[in-house]
Amino acid sequence: MPSLLSLAYNIYANYSLFGRNADTPFKKYRGGDIMSVVGVGIISKRGERRKYLPLEIRAKMYEDVVKLRKQGLKLSEIQRRIYEKYKKQLPMSTLHDWINGKHHPLGKVNKFDEKPSPELSYINGVMLSDGCLYFDGNGYLLWLTVKDKEFAEEFGRCLAKILGKKEPYKSFWDKNRKQWIVKGCSIQLFKFLNRPLKELKPYIEHCKDCVASFLRALFDAEGCIYVKIRKRKKRLLRLHNTNKELLIYVQYLLKKYFDIDTTGPHLTTKKGSIEHFPNGVYKATKNCYYISICAKSLFDFYKHIGFTIKRKQRNLIKAIQ
Repeated sequence: MPSLLSLAYNIYANYSLFGRNADTPFKKYRGGDIMSVVGVGIISKRGERRKYLPLEIRAKMYEDVVKLRKQGLKLSEIQRRIYEKYKKQLPMSTLHDWINGKHHPLGKVNKFDEKPSPELSYINGVMLSDGCLYFDGNGYLLWLTVKDKEFAEEFGRCLAKILGKKEPYKSFWDKNRKQWIVKGCSIQLFKFLNRPLKELKPYIEHCKDCVASFLRALFDAEGCIYVKIRKRKKRLLRLHNTNKELLIYVQYLLKKYFDIDTTGPHLTTKKGSIEHFPNGVYKATKNCYYISICAKSLFDFYKHIGFTIKRKQRNLIKAIQ
C-alpha cells in the first residue's frame, strides 16, 4: 500500500527576533513556498494510478470500511459503496489490509486526539505567540526557540503529552542563536493549530485549568514583568502581541474566569517604524499592541496563572510583596 506523503500547503517559514509565525512584528528572514501532497493511491477504471487523497478523506474512508465490514458486507460490496459515496475506487488490497489490521490510514503519523486539556491549551498559547508552524520538506513541524530553558521544557512536555509520547520532547541549545530549541512533528496537530482562533476557543475555555494554561503560555512567551523600587514602588505586567483581537480575547478570559482587571490594548509600535536591538536593526511589519494587568490584580494573576519561566515568576513575587 502506498505510504503517506505530506498534505499540500504553501507556507512561509518566518524567522524573527521573537520566533513568531505569521504575527511577527519584526521580520528578518523569510523562506520560500514549500509544497507537497498526502493521501492514498486510487486506481482508475483503466488501471491508472492517480493522485493521492487528502488524509481527512482517507481517515473517513477507513471508518466507513470498518463499519461496513462489521455489518457483514463483502469486500466487493464495500468497494462499491465507498465508490458511490466518495467517487473514488479503493484497491481491493487496501480494503483487505485495513479490515485485517495490517495497515492504518494514518500510517506512522503522530496521532493527535482533539481532546481538550491544559497541555493542549498551553500549546495553543505558545503557537499564538512565540511558536512557529512550518513544513520543512520532510514533516510538519511545531518549533519553539527561546532563551529560557524551563519554557522550552514545558513546551516539550505538553507536546509529548498530547501526542501520546512517553518521554518529553527534548530541548537543545543552539550556540549560534544562543537559544533553546524544541520541536515536534505532527500533521494532525499542525492542521488543528492552523484553525482560526474562533474554532479554538471551545478547547481553550473547556475548563478553568485550560484557560489558565493558555494564558500562562502567552505570558511566558510575550509577557513582561517590571518592578522598580525607589521612593515609590512601580509594578508593570504587560502582554504584547500584533494581534489586537487576541489581546482583547485575553482580557475577556482574565476578567471572566479570574476577575483580573486590565487596561488597553495600547499601541506600542507602529507599522514601518525602525527598532534597534542587540542583534540587529528591525523594521516593524505590523502594529504591535499591549495590555496591562492592573496592580490590584497582580496577586490574582500570581494565584491563578503565574509564569513557567523562573525569572519572570521571581519578579512577579517581588511585585506583589
